[in-house]
Amino acid sequence: MRNIYLILVTFTIFVFTGCAPSQTQITKGEYYPEVYKNHPKSILVLPAKNTTTSVDATDHFRYTITKPLTEKGYYVFPVHLVDSFFKSENLSDAEIIRSIPVSKLKEIFNADAILYVDINAWDTGYSVINSNVDVGLSFSLIDTKTEKEIWQNNAYAYSYEELDTGNLISLVVSAIATAVNTGVDYTKLSDVANLAGASSLPTGLYSPQYKKDFEENMNFFDNATLENGNLYIDEYFIKGNKKVGKVPLTVRRHQKGYRWFPVNNLNFFNHNGYGNYYLTQEIKGKKYLRNRFFKYENNQPYLLVENQKVFVKFDEAGKIPYSEEAGKYYFQVERIVGLKSNKKS
Repeated sequence: MRNIYLILVTFTIFVFTGCAPSQTQITKGEYYPEVYKNHPKSILVLPAKNTTTSVDATDHFRYTITKPLTEKGYYVFPVHLVDSFFKSENLSDAEIIRSIPVSKLKEIFNADAILYVDINAWDTGYSVINSNVDVGLSFSLIDTKTEKEIWQNNAYAYSYEELDTGNLISLVVSAIATAVNTGVDYTKLSDVANLAGASSLPTGLYSPQYKKDFEENMNFFDNATLENGNLYIDEYFIKGNKKVGKVPLTVRRHQKGYRWFPVNNLNFFNHNGYGNYYLTQEIKGKKYLRNRFFKYENNQPYLLVENQKVFVKFDEAGKIPYSEEAGKYYFQVERIVGLKSNKKS
């Protein structure tokens, strides 16, 4: 499935730019150095912060997060037992629970790491011939010894259902039925989103692949360029989605399905119709403004470009200032870290 997405991204960029994009190759050890350094064995998942209008989103997320984490080789504290404990302490509000100091949570549960999750999208969309539900999650894994973030990821998933367009009457009836009930299995959709979120997490102690994926290569298309010491980016990084409504997916399916996509795939990302490329993530009781396209290391934003980690300057609020010159947009570079692999394509 990942290869299919890479092919689609390559084709899309080739059509619009006339050339194939360069790639950066990075090992998992270089991508997530702190995970391998700290080697957490157990994870405590706190109730997610739900910033959407879906009242059921938190429950759907919470009861599908354990499986992908355990399959990665981690012990995950059973969510029903964790919830029962908080309930016995008269703690039911997710934000209050998430503001409990890391040191206190470690004292209570003795977990190696704590997972904070923000649900920042849970949207249903309709058109004449299809319906879809989009889910967006932000993950942050905190080491309980150092209280530092050792892994973070954004995950996006969607359901897609084509309507019967055989004739006008069936089209109208189908559209009305879809508006009443999309037929989406929200548990399944949450499962796919959580699977996407955990997909890049290095394996844990209880996996046969523990530590074996340290040198595993990961390939990413460069969606920025380095010129004269500045980081030049696509206009979408600055303007967001200027169109009204959602951009249709390039690839159509003839049956309902659930898919996830990487954030650096602009075509799929545009589908969600996000007009703002920042999101607010709450970690350890503090709010952080983060850019959807950037990765973060020690809370510093960076992009992978030309086999390098290119860190950019950001202000106290968390926003990344940009400049414009002759219609080209760029960020100021803070520092550059070279990667071991020098292979590019």
